Amino acid sequence: MKYIRTIGKLLAWLGVLTFIGATTWWYMFFEELLGESVKEASACFYHTTPSCEVGNLIGTFSDLPVYSPMALWAAVALFAVGGLIYGLSENK
Repeated sequence: MKYIRTIGKLLAWLGVLTFIGATTWWYMFFEELLGESVKEASACFYHTTPSCEVGNLIGTFSDLPVYSPMALWAAVALFAVGGLIYGLSENK
């Protein structure tokens, strides 16, 4: 049953890496659109607001793929599931 804890740990780390990737993607995409005013798009990190949709429309002409907050939520889900599996499994 030790492998279950390992799976939990791997999922949690995959969540951390996905979070880092989502953060990098968000920053690179909106920095290209907004320059130094990238903080104005902070709500776009976790939710697609009407302003974000306009930015995404403009961003379709960019070299980078349009940012989607689903990457952030996938990271959160992976980390949470991994943490639950790791925490609930027996340490033998």
